[in-house]
Formats: sequence, structure tokens, C-alpha cells
Amino acid sequence: MSGKGKQALHKAYWKGALWLTAGITLVALVGINTYIISAKVEHLAVGVAFSLLSSACFTGLLKRETARGSITLAPFLTYATARLLAALAVIGAFMALSGLRGRELLPFVIVFSIYFILTDALDALFMVKAVRGANKEA
Repeated sequence: MSGKGKQALHKAYWKGALWLTAGITLVALVGINTYIISAKVEHLAVGVAFSLLSSACFTGLLKRETARGSITLAPFLTYATARLLAALAVIGAFMALSGLRGRELLPFVIVFSIYFILTDALDALFMVKAVRGANKEA
């Protein structure tokens, strides 16, 4: 991958993450306003915040790894594990702070999981692009 391609990768990821987060949020807001889903705006806010924060971390990781030149899977797998543990902590904290249990917590978990899974798919796509680009250079 050329120097410009390396620079463009983390910028393209961030742009894609912003569009993905905005798209999910708009669809969810339409669903809330038409009573298709029973989530609250607070659920969306937590999902958006987590999605943007984790995307910012992944952008930094992509930038650092592509600048180093030799890309390995270890930092990406460490990031994915930390992100999963952070997501579990967010769900636990939301449950503790809101006092919701069982079926009452389900709308939040579903909305949060949608943000998590789609952002995780985007992360995987760009991780593969980064590793393939590094392997083509070698």
C-alpha cells in the first residue's frame, strides 16, 4: 500500500464510521417516532457515544499501524477484545444506573448491540484492508 493509501485508510474508516453511526441513528429515530421500536433516546445516545469513541480509538490504531509499516493482527485482536469488554461494562453500568432488569433492559441491549455489531463489521473490513495492503507491499 502506498504512502497516500496508508494515509487515506484511516480517514476513509473515520468517514465510514461517521456515516454508519449517523445512518443507524436516523433509522432508529424514525423507528422510535413511528413506535416500531420501544427504545428511548437515551439508549441511542449511549450507543452513539460508544460507537464514536470506539471508532476514534480504531482510527488511531489504524493510523499508528499503517505508519509503522509492518502490520500484524495482534493489535487489532487486542483492540477487539478490549472493545467487547468495554461493551459488556457499558451494558452493566447502564443496568446498574437505570435499575432496569430483564425485559425492561431488552430495548437498550438490542439498540446497543446493533451499533456494536455494525461498527464491528466495519472494523473487520478495514482491518482486512490494512493487512492485505501490508502483505502486498512485502
